[in-house]
Amino acid sequence: MARRDYYTVLGVHRDAATDEIKRSFRELAMRYHPDRNPDDLDAEKRFREIVEAYETLSDPESRARYNRLGPLYRPDGQPPTPEELNEFVARTVNNWLRRGTPDRGEDLRYTVVIPMEVVSTGAERQIEVPRQVRCRRCEGEGADPETGRRECSDCGGSGRSKQRRLFRSACPRCDGKGWINIQACQQCGGDGRHGNVELLKVRIPAGIASGQKLKLRGKGNDARHNGDPGDLFVLINVEPHPLFQRRGKDLVVDVPITFAQAALGAEIDVPSPSGGTTIRIPAGTDSGKVFRLAGQGLPDTGGGRKGHLHLRVLVEVPPALDEAARSALTEFSMLADDTAHPQRAAFLEAMSRPTSAEGDSA
Repeated sequence: MARRDYYTVLGVHRDAATDEIKRSFRELAMRYHPDRNPDDLDAEKRFREIVEAYETLSDPESRARYNRLGPLYRPDGQPPTPEELNEFVARTVNNWLRRGTPDRGEDLRYTVVIPMEVVSTGAERQIEVPRQVRCRRCEGEGADPETGRRECSDCGGSGRSKQRRLFRSACPRCDGKGWINIQACQQCGGDGRHGNVELLKVRIPAGIASGQKLKLRGKGNDARHNGDPGDLFVLINVEPHPLFQRRGKDLVVDVPITFAQAALGAEIDVPSPSGGTTIRIPAGTDSGKVFRLAGQGLPDTGGGRKGHLHLRVLVEVPPALDEAARSALTEFSMLADDTAHPQRAAFLEAMSRPTSAEGDSA
C-alpha cells in the first residue's frame, strides 16, 4: 500500500485544474520515460508512478474517491483490506512518533525452545539469525561505488528542486540525494543491504516462561540508509516436561505408588528440578495426598524465592494379578475387618439407614 501522494508525484496543488494536471503529466512523462533514460535504473519506477497518478487525477470520479481516501485509495476501486488499514494506522503512528528521524531497520523475531531444566537454572544459548546487513561495498547506497552513480542533471548535484512546487523542496528526480543510480552494486544488487547469518549469544534468565520475549537491541535488520538498525526479539517456548506440571513458580508431580506402599508406608524416590530426592510415605496414606517440598520449585524471573514442589501420590490398582497375588489379596480381604476400612464402613452404615419416606409409611 506504500504509494506516494499523487499530487506530489505530479507536482501540482490539490485544487489544480484538469489542464494543469495534464500539462504536468506530459512534461514529467517525457522527462522520465524509460526510453529517454536508459542508464537511470529508477526511471521506469518513476514513470509508472506518474502514469498511475495521472490516470487517477484526470478522472473526476476517481479523483473524488482519492481525495476522500487518500493513502487508502486503491486504483482497482476495491475498498482497503484489513491488512492495508492496519498498515496505514501503523505508519501514521510511527511517522508521528519518529517525525524528523531517519528510517529504521525492521525488527526480527526468533523462537528458542528450551527444556524445563533451563527454566530452573538459566542458561546461555547460541543462535543463528538470518538478517539484512548494510552493504559495505556501497555503504548502503545501492550504487556501484566506482561507476554506479551520476550527478543528477535536474538539481546539479544539490539535491534541491529548481522548480517551486508545492509539498516538495527536494529534487523529485534524485529524492534529494544529488545523484542518480546508473549501475547497481554487484554485492547487494542495488538494495543497499544483503542477507547474512549472524551467530549471537542469548542469555536466558532462570524462571522464564513460554511466551516471554528477550530483546537484543540493534540485532534486527540494518536500515537501508543511515537509520538505526531494528531489534531482535527472542520468543521463548518451554518444552512440556514428562513429569513436571508448571503452576507459576510451583511445580506439580503425580507420583504413582502401590497399595502396599500406601498401606504400610515406604520411602520412595521422587524427581525435583535439582535432580531428585527421597520422601517418606506414612502408613495409611490416601490416594491424592499431596506432599509439599518448600523452595524446590522454580525461581522468579527477576530472582527472589523459589516456588514449591507439590508431590501428589496416586495409588495404582494393578490391572491384572497372577494366581499367587490373587490368593494373597483374597486372604487379606478376609482378614481385614471394617476397622481397616472406616470410610467404607461409614458408607455402608449410611446406606442401611431407612429413608424418611420409609419411616413415614411405617
